[in-house]
Amino acid sequence: MATLVNLPPAVSNTSNRDPYKYQWARYVARAQLDKKFTLINEKISGKQNLPAATTISQLMDRVQELLPGESKLTGEAPTDRKKLHVGIVGAGCAGLFTAMTLDFVNQHIKSEDLQITYDILEAADDSRLGGRLYTHHFSKDTELPHDYYDVGAMRFPENDYLGLTKENGGLVPYYLDDYKKVCPTYFNDKRYVGGPSEGALDPYGVNADYKDGDPKGIPKELLTKDPGKIVETAIEPFVTALKGDMDIGSVDGWKLLEAADYMSTRQFFRSTDLQDDLPTVERPLKRPYNFNTIEWLETFAYATGWYNQSLAETVLEALDFGVEEPTSVDNTKWLCVEGGTQKVARLMADKLVKKPELNRQVTKISTDQTGTMTLTIKHADEPSAPTETRDYFAVFNSTTLGALQRMDLKDAGLRYGTKQAIRSLGYGASCKVGMKFKKAWWMKEPHNINSGGVAKTDRPTRVCVYPSYNIHDDYEKPAVLLCSYTWAQDAQRIGTLISNPTNSKHETELKELLLNDLALLHSTPDTYKALRAELEELYDDHHAWDWYNDPNMSGAFAYFGPGQFSNMWPEIIQQNGWLFLIGEAASAHHAWIVGALESAIRGVYQMLDALLLQSPEHDPYRDAMKLLQDPYLKEDLPFGPLPLEIPKRQAGEDRKAPKTDVPAKGVSLTFTSAQVLLSFLEKTVEEAEAKVA
Repeated sequence: MATLVNLPPAVSNTSNRDPYKYQWARYVARAQLDKKFTLINEKISGKQNLPAATTISQLMDRVQELLPGESKLTGEAPTDRKKLHVGIVGAGCAGLFTAMTLDFVNQHIKSEDLQITYDILEAADDSRLGGRLYTHHFSKDTELPHDYYDVGAMRFPENDYLGLTKENGGLVPYYLDDYKKVCPTYFNDKRYVGGPSEGALDPYGVNADYKDGDPKGIPKELLTKDPGKIVETAIEPFVTALKGDMDIGSVDGWKLLEAADYMSTRQFFRSTDLQDDLPTVERPLKRPYNFNTIEWLETFAYATGWYNQSLAETVLEALDFGVEEPTSVDNTKWLCVEGGTQKVARLMADKLVKKPELNRQVTKISTDQTGTMTLTIKHADEPSAPTETRDYFAVFNSTTLGALQRMDLKDAGLRYGTKQAIRSLGYGASCKVGMKFKKAWWMKEPHNINSGGVAKTDRPTRVCVYPSYNIHDDYEKPAVLLCSYTWAQDAQRIGTLISNPTNSKHETELKELLLNDLALLHSTPDTYKALRAELEELYDDHHAWDWYNDPNMSGAFAYFGPGQFSNMWPEIIQQNGWLFLIGEAASAHHAWIVGALESAIRGVYQMLDALLLQSPEHDPYRDAMKLLQDPYLKEDLPFGPLPLEIPKRQAGEDRKAPKTDVPAKGVSLTFTSAQVLLSFLEKTVEEAEAKVA
């Protein structure tokens, strides 16, 4: 039976198709590789007055002929190819998993052939080990085992995409839906328990200011429907197009999604763009939707400003993370970690050969002509201590891009495309407030909310989450409620009331606001005052967190705007010399733990591939790559096979044709080898151009 530490497998796949996000990522990665190959090819062939190279291997030979004095085109080799020392920046999920992966390689490759040692440098103290795997405990009272809430990641879909099952140990059902129809909603000062009756026309009165047929109002045929279902129907044509692609082996649907990536979801709803290109699907209302309809959909289904993200992101989220809608509390499709998600990070750290170094903030990443990577480190727990520098063969940076941007990177050898992605890739705002009460009042009469679920409102609280891990506890004992969970602009606004550790000026106002919203959600006009007074009496404590106000994060999760995935994601996953960017932002499954895990595997695999390109005769590199490729070689593999977002072949290549990891006449390079080699060629050409300039 798997243990909790084995919770982070890479995504498994038991269906007949690869998840859409993986297919989309492979399409984007191949397209970007083609573009870069063409660009470098044109530069080199123009200078040599020769026909363009037809393969990356041929291009490498051309570059070598043109720039014979440049350094080795596959990068600088390690001083000792059998012993490598790497730096891992950040002890979040991706950083810890990178170390686990290296430990695994070391365990199965003879130490005299290959040994990879590492340092994990974490800016925070032990309370924040795990980064965004963060659980706040209100006390250490062992008689109150559920005296906590997850400030960061808190739920996992039980499907192939996370490879989680209830047998993983330490996992308990997470009840997201209102199975018993007892959770309240409160919009436009109108309250319902269990939602409005089916078919009710404009139950929240959002159309009261408009007469029937007014072009500014929300169409009557929509007001009786679930806003979430309307959104699903609106993007259904993309689903039809992509499924059709898989049936006939076409890429037309992906080209359509590429066009959609340059639109925001709001723009799509507001226009007729792509209307003629999409398959015809019956829907309650054809686009364009008017302003108020779009606002209504966004308010009821998502968060204020959420539709500013790329349309492709909205489509893919619906496709890949939609889980089958359960019909009862007994077959929920979601899970959470008993004891809090940070428990996963602690168990991961416990398994490591070398533990993370805490309070070690990396302030600078640099490299030199030898390819050596140097980290400058500040001792956060010793303000008067001088900074230190450490040299590594390679560096894996797992911090958020916001935290990375604040480091001194001028000598890190970054391409402009990577610098641009670090600076401008969107990160979503998110805040949570956990509130501890002397009793679990929401589980008792008259509320009876004792099977999880969520309450929704247009009040500042926006979403109240009823925990699933404490539903079997004694209602008369203290309990924790996630009374507010916000994203986007809603989070930015409530975040102004969330104090930092040294200033609690606005905490009283935040408490009053949330208690008031809770009372409105859970009472009628006749019972409001009594419930408000009861909540004041039952209140014990609260803890609030704004992820944008966390200096080690500067944002909750990657939130790709229009065009950003197509253009910036490939720049993030392409190595810069011996610097590898990992973390959820560097994955097709950004904003999910699985994305962080898969990015770690991708980074380690790229490093091994680059080493093999330098020393094709050194079999341990190839053996290590095989360990990561095949999940069935070793029973104790801490993950599944290579992430499916990594293409195995280049664009246009026959999937059945042989591939090679090193240049060989007449045989195409694998995608990763081509990507790694092209990254070195690109850097060589750019450096040569800089010398001429």
